Amino acid sequence: MEFVVNFFESINPFLLLRTKERSLSEELILIVYFIIFLILSYKVIIIVLDFFKPTVDVTSRYNRRKMARMSFVAFGLITLLPVVFSGLSYLPTVMGLAGAGIVISLKDITLNFVGWFFIHGGNGFEVGDRIEIEGVRGDVINIGMNRFTLMEISSDPKSDQSTNRLVHFPNHFVILRQVIVVKDKMNYVWDEMRIKIPYDSDFEKAEELLNGIIRNNAIIDQGEIDYTLQELSKNYLVRLGKTTPIVYLSLEEGGNSFFPAVSNTR
Repeated sequence: MEFVVNFFESINPFLLLRTKERSLSEELILIVYFIIFLILSYKVIIIVLDFFKPTVDVTSRYNRRKMARMSFVAFGLITLLPVVFSGLSYLPTVMGLAGAGIVISLKDITLNFVGWFFIHGGNGFEVGDRIEIEGVRGDVINIGMNRFTLMEISSDPKSDQSTNRLVHFPNHFVILRQVIVVKDKMNYVWDEMRIKIPYDSDFEKAEELLNGIIRNNAIIDQGEIDYTLQELSKNYLVRLGKTTPIVYLSLEEGGNSFFPAVSNTR
């Protein structure tokens, strides 16, 4: 019975806080209590926010939780790091001896952290952007410190159908792999439809009819396209020519081919 009492006294946070000179194990116990306190505080704040300021908008709810989570992580690191480093006077010696092994073993974690900064840079991507990486196309639905997540869409370039599968990639893939990004700042994709007609056809009449079809049915706000191009040119050297629907004519084996290239929003 005395052992049980002594054990609970040794892990009592109030008694530990009143102790002026604490051992390493006591410091670790207090750190665990502090982390538990942060997690519970985060949960309580999220519940309070959802109760007093409910929102049905998925983006707003995601951003609110993301900001709260990152704020608590930052607060915890700022609070704990001075305590840990001040309590471990022998840490520089240990780190000096094991530095090479730590760097090698934590290579992926370090690269993921660097990749997180790269993603949030001017040439990275954001939640809501559509990207293709390692043959997987999808919309970015989450960006974490260690990995980002895509909602996969069909591999057919003519289809935007979601497969309802979540695909996770480590952040260092944006450094070591090729990433194709469709920014929300340029929400247009130029599609090309090929139509073949015989050589003896009236190609001028066919071209006139096709131009009439794409002119009357392509719903495009040219002013919005010009604005998005200006926004995109702040980070990229973008020089696009004609952005309105147009019909091209070329000669191929088997007949003339008309190519009405229509800009579509996706």
